[in-house]
Parts: sequence; C-alpha cells; structure tokens
Amino acid sequence: MIIGLVARGRDVIASLPEPERGVEPLPVPTRVGTFAGPDGLRDWALSQNVTTVIDASHPFDNDISNQASLFCSRHQVRYMRVLRSVWLPTGSDQWTSYPTTRAAVAAVPEGARVFSNTGWGSLPDYADFAGQVVYLRQTRMPATPSPYPYLKFVEGKPPFSQRQEQALFAACRITRLICRNVGGVASMSKLLAARQLGIRVLMVDRPPPPVGATVVESVAEALAWEADS
Repeated sequence: MIIGLVARGRDVIASLPEPERGVEPLPVPTRVGTFAGPDGLRDWALSQNVTTVIDASHPFDNDISNQASLFCSRHQVRYMRVLRSVWLPTGSDQWTSYPTTRAAVAAVPEGARVFSNTGWGSLPDYADFAGQVVYLRQTRMPATPSPYPYLKFVEGKPPFSQRQEQALFAACRITRLICRNVGGVASMSKLLAARQLGIRVLMVDRPPPPVGATVVESVAEALAWEADS
C-alpha cells in the first residue's frame, strides 16, 4: 500500500508501535514507538500536518484505532480502517467463539494441553488457567521466565506452514488452540493444522472497528478510497 501511495506522489509517514521483524525498512519516513498519553497521537499528527489516516494496525489494536478515529473526527481528517475479513469455520472445524482471551482461557477444561499465540500482553489472562499446560508462541524468547509454572514459551517466527504447525501440535500433544480471529491467509496455517488433527479451537472474536469508520478489506480498496480524496 505504501508503495502505491508513493507512486502517486503522496507524502507518506508510517507509524509503527515497534520495529518490524524480518522485513526491509519501509521506503518512507517511519516513526517507531507507542504514543505517550491520550494526547500523544493528536500532538504528533498535528505537528506533521496529517490530512489522511489509513489505519492498517493489527485487528486487535483497537485502542490505537479508536484514538486515531477520534482524532480524525475532531480535526476534520479523513480516516479509514483496513481490516482483513474474519475467518469463518467450515463443517470440518470445531470452533467456539469467545469475546476475550480471558473468557477463552476460563473455558479450558482440566487436563487440556493448549497452544496459543495471543501474545506477551495476554499473559495476565492466563493467571487462572485450569488446564495442564499452555504453550505461548513468541517471535523471540523472553528475557524473563514464565510467570506461571504451567505456561511455556515457544519461539517461532512466521510464516509457518500447515505441516510445521501440525508437527508442533503433535509433538506437544495439543488438545486445544486459543486463537484470535485476525483473518487473512498468512496466519491460517494453524487453523488448518487444528482441523486436520481434530483439535478444538477457542476463537477470540475481533473487537469492532471504530463507530462510523469507513472499513475496507484490501490494499486495492484502500488505494481506491484514497484516490477519491
């Protein structure tokens, strides 16, 4: 998307919450880091004379999306949210939906062996885990030990093939998968592996986009929207 905007002669600034891992630097000025306090995004955007915000943040980063949408509505700045379509189960899947990671964890039965990639920030949600073990994937091994005796870190950098996921689930004897519904093709291999192995999936529903926001599902739609400005 950035390349398409630059090709049109647009002045683009990228804002990332943390450095991207395993990818080339973006070909535009890039701000890295979270915004300080509730007014951090507003102050930065005003200092940069931002006139359009294309929000392609993680589907579960609803805090930053809501901040960006609120700023745009208050300062007459165009706002659009890019969200891949959600995953939907087939007749071969065993999914149960939950509103939050904490609710999914609460539904884990005793003795269950769980794999999850809900991220470092979800650690508090596992405080009352009732299963036997939960493997939490990290793109790099944390410097600090696991806060719970039943939680083990598994290092891995995406993308992962279905074959890789099946081998991992089989080796760890996984019986449940806790997964956030981020959508898209790249992350679906774990769901295909769970389907093949008959593993039950505890699917965490995606939070809704900002109220009243324009939402598109693809880069092509985002570029078409921007061209109308």
